[in-house]
Amino acid sequence: MKSYRAELIRFVNRSSAAMILLCVGATLFSMSNAGPQHQTPLWGFRQMSILTATLLMGRAAVLASGDFSSGTIRAWLISRPNRAEVFSGKLAASLSFAVITSAATSLSCYALSGTMGAVPSVGAMLVAAGQLAFAAGVLTFFGHAAGVLTRSIPVALTLTLVWILPAEKGLQGHSGGLDAWLPGNVTQDITRNQLQHGMTPLGAALHAALPFIVLDAVALALFLRRDVNS
Repeated sequence: MKSYRAELIRFVNRSSAAMILLCVGATLFSMSNAGPQHQTPLWGFRQMSILTATLLMGRAAVLASGDFSSGTIRAWLISRPNRAEVFSGKLAASLSFAVITSAATSLSCYALSGTMGAVPSVGAMLVAAGQLAFAAGVLTFFGHAAGVLTRSIPVALTLTLVWILPAEKGLQGHSGGLDAWLPGNVTQDITRNQLQHGMTPLGAALHAALPFIVLDAVALALFLRRDVNS
């Protein structure tokens, strides 16, 4: 808990505020462009959700790998001798920020949706907001794992962005079975509320989250065993 609280305090800065404003502004822009495409503001919100989650994934990757690049991980390990606590505290703090950003984006965009078209029902907006928060959490797991495993900001960002953007896009369409197992692809389906034929919401959530949770478990196992200088 101490590592978690310390990380949350560390997040209270202008860069975190700028990230939240960027997510809100980009989503509002997407919602405002929905009208000319003969779509509702909620459609624009959904279209932007996976990109918002991708931004939060990149942030998690930078934070996790940055401590190794800057050497501040040593100070964390000295102050918190339990390595598992350091790892889980950082992950929990990044997940909390992802949820907070998702909530702030959803509330702001719902409040302003009436200026851009039909106001979505409360129920529909809650579903979309929950799906955004889920996607943000799932991709935060990926970003955090990549940061801990690579210990390099450029490598972690390249790995996460290349997989979520071009790599999965290139693999899509070759096999229905493969498409169902691409976690980024399934996560995007969830945010758009358009699941593949025959897939249940629970099945989609498991397909999206489980690979990245397992990757984080691998990162934790290596973090517990490897020296910070290795």
